[in-house]
Amino acid sequence: MRRFDHLADVEAFITVMDRGSMTAGAVALGTTPSVLSRAITRLETKLGTQLLRRTTRRISLTEAGRTYLEQVRAAFETIDQAERAVQGTGILAGRVRLSVSTTYGHFRLPEKLTRFALKHPSVIVELSVANRNVDLVAEGYDLVIRLGQLPDSGMIGRKLEDAPLRLVASPAYVARRGLPRSIDDLTAHTCLHAENRPSRAVAVPGRWE
Repeated sequence: MRRFDHLADVEAFITVMDRGSMTAGAVALGTTPSVLSRAITRLETKLGTQLLRRTTRRISLTEAGRTYLEQVRAAFETIDQAERAVQGTGILAGRVRLSVSTTYGHFRLPEKLTRFALKHPSVIVELSVANRNVDLVAEGYDLVIRLGQLPDSGMIGRKLEDAPLRLVASPAYVARRGLPRSIDDLTAHTCLHAENRPSRAVAVPGRWE
């Protein structure tokens, strides 16, 4: 059972008192005085008390109605404030947790993050640089940047850019060891093993940590 299925009747009550009459309240809400009168009657029945004294010419609050009006006005104002707080003021603010692979995080992301921080100084980006697969939900990440195709999942993917990979070597090395023609050829070449260790950084407007 819904606890607050009578909020429309509460709004009718507030509007009538704010406008001063059933007729003016009906105009404000785009309905008729009889509809508002029935709404307030339902509200009084639910509360088990009389809120309004009605005559042919005017309406007035009972003591219970005065107390109730004060409280529900405050409640509706709290709802208005809550909605304004999340509907957006044109200014982005808050904290975003981002996971990014090491190569992209070290070479491609810094310039993009700098531009983002200048445009949105109220956003704090908490950055994790690592090549492991992360669980967005379990680990609390908002965004993940990875290379390759997005597997079938409930996640939403967006292509950032095309970044082709290249295998490079110095002319002196090629002269000594020859030019590899495939990935398998690398087993016969001198290679450095790169171990990717996770690192963390927090980008705060105005400074980097």
